[in-house]
Amino acid sequence: MPSGSDETGRIRRLARVLLVASGVLALLWPAPAFAQSTAPGVDAGDRLLLTKVRQAGLWEMPAGLQAETRGADPQVKAVGAALMVDHGRIDVLTRQLAAKLGVTLPDEPSAEQQGWLAELRNAATPQDFDRVFANRLRAAHGQVFAVIASVRAGTRNPEIRNYATVANQAVLRHMTLLESTGLVDYSALPQSSGSTTAAPAGAALDLRTTDLLTAAALALLLGGATMFGVRYVKSGRRLRPKSGESHG
Repeated sequence: MPSGSDETGRIRRLARVLLVASGVLALLWPAPAFAQSTAPGVDAGDRLLLTKVRQAGLWEMPAGLQAETRGADPQVKAVGAALMVDHGRIDVLTRQLAAKLGVTLPDEPSAEQQGWLAELRNAATPQDFDRVFANRLRAAHGQVFAVIASVRAGTRNPEIRNYATVANQAVLRHMTLLESTGLVDYSALPQSSGSTTAAPAGAALDLRTTDLLTAAALALLLGGATMFGVRYVKSGRRLRPKSGESHG
């Protein structure tokens, strides 16, 4: 049975692969120009935003990879691919802006996020995987969405403001895509006093040529991560098969 240190080592190796992948994407897509005027320093909220978005990508990219290899529903597979593409591109922007503003970013998912990845690996059947994937990621996106909105509303830094706008659009797209699977248990989501109008899910899945190139680059660079994911699936089945009850 793999030890906890083995598990952490695998997560770190996958994070390094994803880092290389997002670096290549930086060469394929120039980042949007952030404001160049003298900007105020970053505050705790600004740092939290960059950290949360970075960590979201570190676990949602491997989750998307698992969806492509383990999902039963073609829509779940398509959503997993779209999340991988988007997070690869957002990660480029996140690391560039963090470096410019002197913000140190994490290099691996949090302990909680690693637990969510384990929950996906331990889904007993492809159908259970689909349900856990849709609900776990939809709930997590809702949490990040709230952070982005809060920082966007109050930040004094124009570069963070522009970045939050981009991140907000991406997270809203992801929530819409996850909801398009028809598997989200809305009664399990935290209640909110606000409301947001989402873009049509069908339009969100209409990938452009550049998106397909992104997917190809990620697929090439994540070859090692694919084998990593397969080993995870096998080890997950040996370790702790369970009924994939939804924990949205």
